[in-house]
Amino acid sequence: MLPLPAASQISVDAGYQECVSRVEQNAEQGRYYALRWISDGGGDPAVYCAAVADLAVGVPRLAANRLQSLAEKNRTQDPYLSARLYIQAAQAWATGEEAELAISAISEAERMAPATEEVKLLAAPIYAQISRWGLVKRSLDTAEEYNALSAQALTLRARARKELSDHEGAARDLQLALNQEPNNIDALVLRGELAQTGYVIDPYTAR
Repeated sequence: MLPLPAASQISVDAGYQECVSRVEQNAEQGRYYALRWISDGGGDPAVYCAAVADLAVGVPRLAANRLQSLAEKNRTQDPYLSARLYIQAAQAWATGEEAELAISAISEAERMAPATEEVKLLAAPIYAQISRWGLVKRSLDTAEEYNALSAQALTLRARARKELSDHEGAARDLQLALNQEPNNIDALVLRGELAQTGYVIDPYTAR
């Protein structure tokens, strides 16, 4: 199942927890339960659980549609929740290989929460999933204006730089990532790839 960031005002519902538990035990049966709950008037929590179930059974586009409908419903009432739901819809669109719809959903998330570091950090791996490396870098550059990037974020930006043929920039980001976490697996894999282009990086350089 694709992990989704919590959307608290939807997922705290006790019925939702029961529904998700059923999905985790048996995806098909859990999805049937969620759809029946929607018919019985379960509201947003039931729709959200159905989206989780859609992802679990391998129909991400349907999940994306459900999540996006929830995002649109909450635009006025709770823009921050709407932004999180748009990001989740983007994840599902990307999984369903609908790149343009994923980008559109991220754009809506950014409109709902334009000054939110979290949206930028969540958007970057979605852009990576659809190979939009320029957007990966731009998202992480913006996030860095709020706070220093984690080792994982630096590694992702290094990957983006490498894909954009900026090997020197990739090496700089990767060195910073390895200074934070010398045993980061993703960073070490990328280190090996960069070594083939002539950039040798010591993962144990003094911080």
